[in-house]
Amino acid sequence: MKVVITDSGILWHYGNPILKKYKHLVLVVCLDGSKVTDEYECFICPHKSFGLGMSMGVGSRVYNDLEDVADELYYKLRSEDDILFLTDGNPASLYPYYIIKNRKHHMNIHLWASPPWSIEGKARMNIHKDMLSDLSGVKSVCYIDTQDYLKNEYKNFGGLLEDVQNYFEEIFPIVIDSISKIENESYFDLVSKSYIPLGKVLNKNDILENRYLTGDVNIASMYLIEGMVYIPNYMESNTYTKDTIYRSVARIDGKKICNTLREYRFKLAQMNSIEFNSEECSYVGACAGTCEKCDEEARYLSMKLSEIPKEKQRIPRLGLEEVE
Repeated sequence: MKVVITDSGILWHYGNPILKKYKHLVLVVCLDGSKVTDEYECFICPHKSFGLGMSMGVGSRVYNDLEDVADELYYKLRSEDDILFLTDGNPASLYPYYIIKNRKHHMNIHLWASPPWSIEGKARMNIHKDMLSDLSGVKSVCYIDTQDYLKNEYKNFGGLLEDVQNYFEEIFPIVIDSISKIENESYFDLVSKSYIPLGKVLNKNDILENRYLTGDVNIASMYLIEGMVYIPNYMESNTYTKDTIYRSVARIDGKKICNTLREYRFKLAQMNSIEFNSEECSYVGACAGTCEKCDEEARYLSMKLSEIPKEKQRIPRLGLEEVE
């Protein structure tokens, strides 16, 4: 197993005391072009590009420099069964994860991620979100949103970092101890403090979109991760072909979106005196933020709303910032 951090991380960096116990596992990717510590193994990304260009995200100068030496980074990691990428709100901390994930590999990739704080600006938040928009190929995700810490009144930024670090110190050993035991694509549940396998697909008709497999493919035992899932070989019309099975893309913030939209439906019903009941979703793990049950409730409310004269309809406001 290898734990990968960068020298640009805000929370996960070579000075983080949580990592000292696991120093034999840690690899520091030095994006700044020089070795930053003798305490941990380092992979130095040389500066090759200069001048104007994107400052953050895929296509930025630092990202391109790391991509140029991606083969060397891959060779350093390829002998490991499990790779845990520790990332935080700095998009640059995601560069090693993003580059390795998008290569053809045989490693189990595990991701620890936290979004930027709102005080860091929309641009950084959007770039970070884009880099996490496709989690296909990831074995497990531990996603910790630390925005609520901003509600506390800290005398300085150090107090905020200390509280977040204390929480990470509680979770990190559990993550490290659990990774080798993960058999299927999983999501770390912060309530039970354990990894939960993503939903198991039981009905192939739900995902084949009017296609069907004539070969001997055991859909019932197949676990699907976020994004597109490729079935490499199956028999169709007596020839082996490739096809793509689609499902709703799961999001790391899917549960938040689900709760926001459910609250909105309650508000809509209340403001228009519509009788409305909704059971709280019991699903645990990453989801798309909406499902057939959600759509059914939305159709019901739309039908009831259409029975009310337009001038008497009351529509609650749903700001986009509520689901960002």
